Amino acid sequence: MSAEVSPELFAASLEAIGELPADQRGSFEGRAFRLFRLLEERDEADEAALNAFAIQLRLEALARLHDDRGLRAWTLPGDAEGADYIHADVVAAAAVEPLLAIDDHTVGFDLESFRARVLADAAVRGHA
Repeated sequence: MSAEVSPELFAASLEAIGELPADQRGSFEGRAFRLFRLLEERDEADEAALNAFAIQLRLEALARLHDDRGLRAWTLPGDAEGADYIHADVVAAAAVEPLLAIDDHTVGFDLESFRARVLADAAVRGHA
């Protein structure tokens, strides 16, 4: 499953959602509304539904990695409850790493492939 988005758009999406109040950040509707607004602000409204869907899938996959502690070394606690700072190389990887169907209703990333991509990207820029 592809559903790639640009690393820049994914980073902007994370930032925009991170600025939402906790109750809106935690709801699908709150995140979706903010994503559509962001896409409109960026003059990307033509493919807003597809982009918002792809971003949402990638957010869910990234959250699953975070919840499974697969990103512990790449995150720092954030200022707001339920919000963490995520290394830029992780965000870039989450934008383009292939999504896997875990079951009929769940997508995720292959942890080993994801880690390898993050480490390779970080090493290229001297951040590993």
